[in-house]
Amino acid sequence: MTLEQQQKQDELVAVGTELDDLYCSGQLDFDAFKTLFHRALAICGPGDEMEMFCHFARGEGWWDWMVQELQKAPSQRVA
Repeated sequence: MTLEQQQKQDELVAVGTELDDLYCSGQLDFDAFKTLFHRALAICGPGDEMEMFCHFARGEGWWDWMVQELQKAPSQRVA
């Protein structure tokens, strides 16, 4: 793993930790969910790493919003 990959991984882990902490404390609202989702999306793009948000998308309309945001995001995959 390169230094850049490690840095992105560390940033993504920090987002996941914050997401989990807010959820466990009962403070995860839709605005916080969106903020953390966009932060993670900026770090890694719409790849498999974004699956960590699936468990937390439980509010009314959260799932639909998340799917729409993933569809809007440009893919970082190389054909």
